Order: sequence, then structure tokens, then C-alpha cells
Amino acid sequence: MSRVLTLIGAGSAVFTRGLLADLIGADDLGDWQIRLVDVDPVALDVATRLAKAMVEARGSSIDVISSTDRRQVLPGSDFIVTCVGVGGRPAWQLDHEIVQKHGVYQPVGDSIMPGGISRLLRTTPVLVEIAHDIAELAPDAFFFNYSNPMTANVQAIHQETGLDVVGLCHGMHHIQRELAQLIDAPFERTSTLYAGINHLTFIYDFRLDGQDAWPLVRERVRRELAEAPDPADIGNIFYDTPTAWHNPFGWELFERYGAFAAAGDRHITEFFPERFANGDYYGKKLGIDAFSLPEILEWGENRYQGMRRQALGDEPLDQSIFDRSGGEQEQLIAIIRSITFDSREMFSCNVINNGLVPGLPNGAAVEIPGVATARGIRPISVPDLGRPLTAILDRRLSSVSIAVEAALRGDRGLVVEAMIADGAVTDADAAAALADDLIAAQSHHLPRFAS
Repeated sequence: MSRVLTLIGAGSAVFTRGLLADLIGADDLGDWQIRLVDVDPVALDVATRLAKAMVEARGSSIDVISSTDRRQVLPGSDFIVTCVGVGGRPAWQLDHEIVQKHGVYQPVGDSIMPGGISRLLRTTPVLVEIAHDIAELAPDAFFFNYSNPMTANVQAIHQETGLDVVGLCHGMHHIQRELAQLIDAPFERTSTLYAGINHLTFIYDFRLDGQDAWPLVRERVRRELAEAPDPADIGNIFYDTPTAWHNPFGWELFERYGAFAAAGDRHITEFFPERFANGDYYGKKLGIDAFSLPEILEWGENRYQGMRRQALGDEPLDQSIFDRSGGEQEQLIAIIRSITFDSREMFSCNVINNGLVPGLPNGAAVEIPGVATARGIRPISVPDLGRPLTAILDRRLSSVSIAVEAALRGDRGLVVEAMIADGAVTDADAAAALADDLIAAQSHHLPRFAS
């Protein structure tokens, strides 16, 4: 009997393509029915055509169906994955432009600071609505979320529905691999301990064959940072071989706290807005020539258009997509395999804190190690993060909780308070003006704020 995986937000064809490629190659997991869901029928049609072309190209037995009505396909789901991005790249670009007009420079804007709060306002209520349907129609399914802002979404889903949603992000996995590259060691021989919140997770223990590997890291990082950087390394999003100058702020934090922060400078700079006033970052400007957001949006659009042409038959299917993609979905098949065979492998997971990280509020979402078992993800308690790092994380979580309440209630005043608590804008009038501009610009995605 086929197992059922329902993907909500399948119009994100990049994610859908990566998931199908991985699943097609996972012969040991048996037969599958993949149910693709998206509210945009055009985007859904592209994703569905592409998925079916991939299945046909490899002679796979995977059954692909699609629907714009999630309630129609949720019953009987064994695994449910959400990768919803309300407003897509246009809304993301709009956030970026508005916050810059107000003097705020963000390299990403998907988690925190005003751009992250704006994304939260339009995305979190939709995820909660989806979760209510899951609780009603498929309460026993394993539920994984990829949608950002991850911390807010996981917290809100559990808070409003009680579901044990698990948030997944490839950022931690990539940084773990980069640390292994820095000491020229196979990833499989290294291990880590870590705790934090999505996009600000501190790896405080790093080992090679069971031995402390931080001395090896320090030697290389200090040597590289003592040399003048290649300007191309500063704020570069795309690289194959990491150097210390790809994440100079992360290594500055490492020298201070003895822990390296995932997911690298592109994300972690946003959690320290006071450190990067006016967006100044090692001689460049955040979001412009350092981790350029327009560049990443253009890259994403070009990838999508290429997949669209393949889906519609205007170009031949790119056979290289069946290689291990390393995309956002890369942990998912390994987790499903560990659940299926109860092999109890460990993964980085965003789950609800209930004493797992002492010093952080219960009910908040934390990113920590979790073991994938036949009963689902079992997170591991992480008691040894230390007070200074715990204090940094606790401060960041305060604005998330206020923003979640603002989003669910449609409360403009709380949006302003969330921005002030976030710290990127400290003047109340400036925060109010920015909040009003973002709400007005994204109003068609914010029905709770209509009044």
C-alpha cells in the first residue's frame, strides 16, 4: 500500500522538484502517492507537470495528484509538509524596498527585523489556518514545516492547535558541513552540539572522531582573518569552499563566546541590528552589495522560469536534477527513512521548548538536535548552552511573541511594539511609520488588518 505525502505550497517548484528528485531515488521507502497543493492554480499546474515529467523520466511508480483545495487531499496523509510563502518573491521584494526607504538594511528579511515581521504578519495566520485543518482531518500525520519565519510559525501552530509540528531548515546542516570543510575532514567523522532559534543557532561543541576540533578551526580562522580579505568573499552568497572571510561576524562571535552561529553572517547579522547601524558590513552594505537580496531573488526567479519551461515541454528535462540537490528539502527524506525503519538518526529540528533549553521560555520554538523515531521526532535536552548566549536568544524571542500575537489579532499597535522590541528601529514614531507602510503595501495579504 502506498504511503501519502501531502505538500502544501507546492507552487514553490524549486522545493517540489528537489523533493521529487530525492524521493524518486529512495527505492527503499516503497511506493508513494504525492499530493501537491497550492492556492495558485497556475503555479500548481507548473509544479504538477514538472513532477509528472520527472516521474516518467525515471520510470518511477510514484503517483502524483494535485488540488487547490487542501481539505480535499489531507485525509489519509501519512506525512504533511508546508512550504508556504504568502506573496512569494514579489512580496519579499516589496518588504526589502520599503524597509530600505526607512533606513533599515536587511540581507534576508525572512525571520526577524521589520522585513521578517512583515513576512510573519502575512504568513503565520495562514499556517495556523492550515494547521487547524490538519488537526481536524489528519491529526496523526507527521507534520513538517519549512515556511519562514520558522520560529514564529512553529510557535504559533503549536500554540493555536497543539500539533507537534517540526520545523526543518537546511541552514544548520550546511554550516555543519562547512565546519568539516574548514578542518579538511569528512563530514561523517564530525559531530556537533547546538542550541538556538532558527537562523541564530549556536554550535558550541564540534568534534572530530570524538575529540575537540575547535583548536583546528581556531588555527585556520585566525590565520585567514589575519590576511587581507578578497573583496569577493565579503557578503558573497554563492561559494563552494568556505573561508573565514565569508562569515567574519560569525567568527567574531566565536572568539567571544566559543560558539559558531548558524546559518552564517547572511542571517545572523539580522539578529544584531545595533552592531550594523545603517547596514554597514565590513566595507559593504547589507542587502545591497553584501548578501544582495535582489541577486538572490533574481537567481530564484531564473531557476523557476527554467523549471517552468521544462514543465511545459519548451525545454528538455534537466537530468542533473536527479543528483543529490542539497536544497531546502535535503533532510526530509533522511528523516522519513529514519522514522520508517526506526533507525533513530539525529537531525536539527525546530520544536517547542518545554525545558529542553533551560533559560528560554516554554512555548517558544527552539532549534536543537532531535532523534527521528517511529514515534516521531524526539528532541534532545540541551542544558549546557551557557548564560550569555541564552540571554541573546531570550531577547530575540520577545519580539517574536509580540509579533505572533499581532498577526493573529490583526493588531497594528502590537506590530509597532514588535518592531521596537526587535531593536532595528528604536524610535516609536519611526516604528509606527514603518509598520504603517508595510501593512498598507501588503494589505491584500493581511485580511486581519482590514479594519
